[in-house]
Amino acid sequence: MVRLGMWQLERMEEKSLRLASIAQKKHDGPLSLAALNTLNPDLQDYPVTVNGRVRPDYIVYLDNRIENGRVGYQVLAAVITDAGQVLVNFGWVPATSSRQHLPAVTLPAQLTNAEGIIRIPADNPVIRETATRLKDGQLLLQQIDIAHLKQVTKQAFLPFVVQLQTPEDAQFVRNWQPVVMSPEKHLGYAIQWFGLAIAAAVIACVVFFSRGNAHVQTKQK
Repeated sequence: MVRLGMWQLERMEEKSLRLASIAQKKHDGPLSLAALNTLNPDLQDYPVTVNGRVRPDYIVYLDNRIENGRVGYQVLAAVITDAGQVLVNFGWVPATSSRQHLPAVTLPAQLTNAEGIIRIPADNPVIRETATRLKDGQLLLQQIDIAHLKQVTKQAFLPFVVQLQTPEDAQFVRNWQPVVMSPEKHLGYAIQWFGLAIAAAVIACVVFFSRGNAHVQTKQK
């Protein structure tokens, strides 16, 4: 239980540092994708502007995304920019009544000074990705793995995804949450685990001394 408490404290520290980094990057203002080459390798959470042509022949549906208790998909498209081809996440859409039919969406032909946030896709080792090819160049994925996409499509992509913020589009829900659990919640869980550890130690001590006293009393008899 102490280990679990320490783990929660470590997670609290990580979340606090990331939130501070996000605030600083937001203060610095959005950068163009081309300008990212001048930065250090830590591209996570940088605000950027995107200018480029949206490829209607390359749309990715990210499966099993939950929004307010509803199942749906996040819709991504390849966008050709001066800095290279990048995957742009346009947002979440609800699933249709049948798994056989994906939600129909209308994407713009061009992005001009669109603003978004860089996200480095996190690999989930539990998921064994199997890209399902659909009609008209669509792909159905369980998670975004840039290296895997390069192998499947034989195309190059920038090593991150841009979560679009503007322009607004009523088709999509964009409830981006870089940190799902706040540092305060991690602290609360840590306190709970430490409290349980203390309670367990107190109970163990009480049981130990109670048995010791009972043993002494038995000998005296």
